[in-house]
Amino acid sequence: MFFSRFEYALKRNRRYLKPGTGDAQPNWDRFASDFNARFNLEVSPALCAAVEFYTADPPRKQLRQEGRMSWSEPQVWDSKEPRLVWLLRVVRTVRNNLFHGGKFPLIPISEPSRDRQLLENGLVILSNALVLQLEVHRQFLEGLE
Repeated sequence: MFFSRFEYALKRNRRYLKPGTGDAQPNWDRFASDFNARFNLEVSPALCAAVEFYTADPPRKQLRQEGRMSWSEPQVWDSKEPRLVWLLRVVRTVRNNLFHGGKFPLIPISEPSRDRQLLENGLVILSNALVLQLEVHRQFLEGLE
């Protein structure tokens, strides 16, 4: 729900609505690029730990190769890329894996507790990114009071 509401708030802000497409798509990368310099890992120990978790063991993306489902190599951070851009991309990967069928209940998972850690740490990252832009934060909260 938090992720969906964040995406809704981005789409409500003209700057963070992707241009050139008929679909209403949020421009996560633009948002992340705009606020990367203000994204301070030292804000809280929880944020620092969440970023360390994703950096140390980044998620994989589900792929289709030769007609079969498989997993990419881990999406590691390249220091040439803004950290917040990478973080929000891997948080979206986690969300997509969990909500669009990337995890299958009938297939054994080697680390079932990892899903919970991915979600909890992703929420910490999202909540710290949300407060970086006042209007997006306001639109996120709109109607929830």
